Amino acid sequence: MTITKIVCTVIYIIFITITLNAVGNIEQYIDLNSATVVVVLGILFAVAVKGDESTIQKFGNGAVRAGWLGSVIGIVNISGSEGFAAGHLSMLGSALAVCSLTVLYGYLLKLGTIILD
Repeated sequence: MTITKIVCTVIYIIFITITLNAVGNIEQYIDLNSATVVVVLGILFAVAVKGDESTIQKFGNGAVRAGWLGSVIGIVNISGSEGFAAGHLSMLGSALAVCSLTVLYGYLLKLGTIILD
């Protein structure tokens, strides 16, 4: 890993943070459960998958897949909830936002791994 890649990664993180802060309250983009799903499954994917890719590339690919899996799990959970059946839009809006965060985290990690690798 070179200094250039580290500097580019730091700039990437700062740029994403500024962007998320500019479009709204940055706290709405933070969900520990969603991040845990993406990171843990990404690590497991990186360790378990065989191939010619580097571990960093495997982690990024696993993070994207984990993001989509977490989103599907969230959609199934929302569809089976009482709020969905009763049509409570206030409950559905926040649940859909959290459900979408796993995909966002997966792609943010994937872009970060592309820069690092």
